[in-house]
Amino acid sequence: MTIKVRNAMKNVSIFSMLLLFFISCSDDELNSVDAGFINNLNFVTDTIYSEITFSSEDVLSVQSTTAGQYLLGVYNEPSLGTLSSSFVSQLALPADIYSYSEDLETGYSVESSLDDVVLYIPYQATVTEVNENGLYLYELDSIYGIKIDDLTYESFDLEVHELETFLNPLDPSDPSKPSVYYTDQEYVVTGNGSALNGSLAAVTYTPSALDTVTEINRVIGGELVTESISLTNNAPRMAIHLDKVFFENQILKKLPIKGEDIPSEFLSQGSFSRYFKGLFVKTTSTEAASMLSLLLTNAYVELYYTNTIKDIANQVDQEIAESMRFSFGGVRASQYKHYREVPKEMDKMYVQGAAGSLTNIKILGFNGDPAVISPELDDLRTMSNDEDGNPLWLINEANLQLYVDDDFLTTSVDKVSKLFLYKRVQDKDAMSLYNSQLLDYLTAANISGIEGDLLEDDNGYYYKFRLTDYITNLLDGSTTTNIDNLGLKIYNSGDYPRSNTDTIVGSASWDPRGVVLYGGIDESKKPVLEINYSYQKIAEE
Repeated sequence: MTIKVRNAMKNVSIFSMLLLFFISCSDDELNSVDAGFINNLNFVTDTIYSEITFSSEDVLSVQSTTAGQYLLGVYNEPSLGTLSSSFVSQLALPADIYSYSEDLETGYSVESSLDDVVLYIPYQATVTEVNENGLYLYELDSIYGIKIDDLTYESFDLEVHELETFLNPLDPSDPSKPSVYYTDQEYVVTGNGSALNGSLAAVTYTPSALDTVTEINRVIGGELVTESISLTNNAPRMAIHLDKVFFENQILKKLPIKGEDIPSEFLSQGSFSRYFKGLFVKTTSTEAASMLSLLLTNAYVELYYTNTIKDIANQVDQEIAESMRFSFGGVRASQYKHYREVPKEMDKMYVQGAAGSLTNIKILGFNGDPAVISPELDDLRTMSNDEDGNPLWLINEANLQLYVDDDFLTTSVDKVSKLFLYKRVQDKDAMSLYNSQLLDYLTAANISGIEGDLLEDDNGYYYKFRLTDYITNLLDGSTTTNIDNLGLKIYNSGDYPRSNTDTIVGSASWDPRGVVLYGGIDESKKPVLEINYSYQKIAEE
């Protein structure tokens, strides 16, 4: 049949016009073309099924300073192992650094004493109800792992440390560029706290949508006063009480009052970041629990203190409840620690985010050498073009469909709703240079048609990727372009191109979930590339 098609199509003008029509259509227009249109032009439609090869590999680290979200906690996927995640962050110097900002009368003095210090990190949460009393009720978003009930997740151990490592915002080797921190970076801590392991706090933390109120105790006028602190609309957040002695000595007692010179440690953000280098919020447990994905843009440390004003006779004139906020700012970075207890099977594909694992996929017989055109691709180019390189085939659709492994489904903790397919661009020695967008992502009028959503049919759950434009370009008779090594990873926000010139795929990843895909020989689930194409029939003589 192939030879017959090639020899019959000496005049390709009609086909070329048809091809031009399809190229000029948007994706939505192309999908709406009636199959009868092709049939009426004496065309035949056929399908090729090409087996793929694959291999999975562990990801050792990814960039974390460009991450939009930061993970905290312990996540276990039985088929993939355990991930423990922590993060570091600098603190921003407040605009008003005075512990007392009013003018004092001559001979009066101020003494500041710390009542409490709390680290607040708002959860990502959705309002589920506003009750009859106007109270907002929530459920947590972007949290993974073991769920205790509708509002609460499994607890994990964490410590909060003062950093000894300086988080340099600029690359020391080239100060014109920002520093890049990776998820396997190690950090040194001071051990100056009074809690476990010299930390500023050591707690067993239980994430809950009910974490909405923090009580702060002060003594004012000899009376115990309790303040209930909450966010706007009672939004849930982490609240961790930190070492009062440390913050009183290292921060509060060093702050000036109005009229005094500002100490060198607080003169600028740069000097403060060298004096107090930041916090290391460190997960210390490794047992299966839960993991939060946090924005950190609105996280902060709040100092609650009381200013006691004394008169010229050193008698108490008044006591004023105060607070000062040190927001998270400057450099932030994640740290991932993977415990890969489960060996990978050769006939399965393993994909996990947050520096877990990815799968390399090779199509059309590509052997991984960029300099070698596979016999399968060479044959397809010969079949799909005439002797002058003019196209004989119209590629209607090319799809890669990958089924979820049944064994994985019996033990999986969370479903992965989306995977992402991309090119792993190589140099002439087959070394990876960078990750790039597939042409179909750049040309699609509607990304949803190719985005790798989790779907289901009679054979089970699967992910489907459209490669129509990519395959069309590969089979172009005028090109010598080779097949790319394709990478498959967990979709991460920001992976899609923002324009047709946004071709680079970043490495940042903060979704800890994973999936195992079927790679066996069952015909109903076997991973194959499906190419549906049309060609003009031979006129009967």
